[in-house]
Amino acid sequence: MNIKSADIEVFTSSFCNRCKDASLLVAQLLKEEGFESVTWREIDVVEEIDYSVTLAVLTTPTIAIGGKRVFSSLPSRQQLRQAIQQYLIAGKSNDD
Repeated sequence: MNIKSADIEVFTSSFCNRCKDASLLVAQLLKEEGFESVTWREIDVVEEIDYSVTLAVLTTPTIAIGGKRVFSSLPSRQQLRQAIQQYLIAGKSNDD
């Protein structure tokens, strides 16, 4: 399976009440100045079960940044902003 990489991945499921909130939060936050180069994608854990397992996704929504699981529940806007900023300061991974 060829998985398109993205800086932020939001793991969702159809039965998750907070997953839409997580996706909306990421989409809105990435419209802010300074985050223009950050990419994201939504991942259905059922459709991409193998990839979800590799990141140890046990609950939804889960948010991974730079290929690492960072949040296993819906973070606050500020928590997510800080995590993205740290990712950008550390430098994006070289496997883009």
